[in-house]
Amino acid sequence: MRALIQTLYRLMDKGPLRALSLILALWLAGCVIWQPSRFAARTSDLAIWHGLVLIWAVCAGVVHGTGFRPQRLRWQALFSPLPAMLVLLTGIVWFYY
Repeated sequence: MRALIQTLYRLMDKGPLRALSLILALWLAGCVIWQPSRFAARTSDLAIWHGLVLIWAVCAGVVHGTGFRPQRLRWQALFSPLPAMLVLLTGIVWFYY
């Protein structure tokens, strides 16, 4: 498991992917700030845990996008950029459709 997490993080540790991660994170954060009722649990189809996953993805995207490199394995697993980018893309697509 350790090798998989480190390999995945190393593969995603490229400049263009970092820029994409930061852009997606800021874009989704802007969408949430622009129209929070689309993401609220009472006024949309999203559950509360969806909001927590979106917050995690924005945080992981900003951590990865700004160039911060976690050294410990647990932090690399928590702020893994690939699942975060998939959630960010899903959130952005959900916002516009």
